[in-house]
Amino acid sequence: MSQRLFLTISCVLLCSGCSRQYQELEIPFVAEFGRLPAACGPLEARTVLSDLRFYVSFATTFDDQGRPVPVTLVPDGAWQQTDLALLDFETGADSCANGTVAVNTTLRVRVPERQLRGLQFTLGVPFDRNHADPLTAVAPLDDAAMHWHWRSGYKFLRAGVRSADDGFWIHVGSTACKGTVQNITGCDRPNRVTVSLPDFVPGFDTVVIDLSELLAETNLADGVRSDCSSGPAEDSCAAPFDALGIEFGSGNDIGQQQVFKRRAGH
Repeated sequence: MSQRLFLTISCVLLCSGCSRQYQELEIPFVAEFGRLPAACGPLEARTVLSDLRFYVSFATTFDDQGRPVPVTLVPDGAWQQTDLALLDFETGADSCANGTVAVNTTLRVRVPERQLRGLQFTLGVPFDRNHADPLTAVAPLDDAAMHWHWRSGYKFLRAGVRSADDGFWIHVGSTACKGTVQNITGCDRPNRVTVSLPDFVPGFDTVVIDLSELLAETNLADGVRSDCSSGPAEDSCAAPFDALGIEFGSGNDIGQQQVFKRRAGH
């Protein structure tokens, strides 16, 4: 057998072996408000979603020695790049009339076939892509509703709830950025947060987004609709930012988020 043929066969066998060492899993996300499903609906007395969309990046799990194992997202040309995804719970109907019909509530990931535990991800868009030209961006960064042109970046999180006579919405993204789109040198308030769920079992557990935690200090019974656009003068942002684990004054991650939780099993 020639050396070239031997090397070719060896490479094929090696690659075949590698392909069997990986598996594709789904990581589902669900939205709740006070332990009840949170969804778009008619504006009646009950609290319903008005929006819920957010970017997830740099997902990681851990091996049995506690060492980080980067998670590769399966690109689909719509919701996921290899390290960035957009999750979208609003349906464009009823209380979510300002949204779109398409939804995406699951991360589709590729991970090594071995015992893994824990889930960690960043709520936000990486700095370089956050401030690139949105007109040439590829999915899921081509969603105009998620871009914050006057802040020269993306809304990492759009969330809101409404009832018949009250409501609250919040947009979270980097602020106090210096420069213009494609020429941002830095942001004084990055407003990204790392979510860590140490007991999460990929392929088995579910991530819960608990909006009652996000809005625990927001009065949803005073008949006054309010909002937060991540502005430094907005007192309405302080408590939701604290629930997200972001120090509102600095925009730094304080590592104590309460909104994202693990639920065992699907």
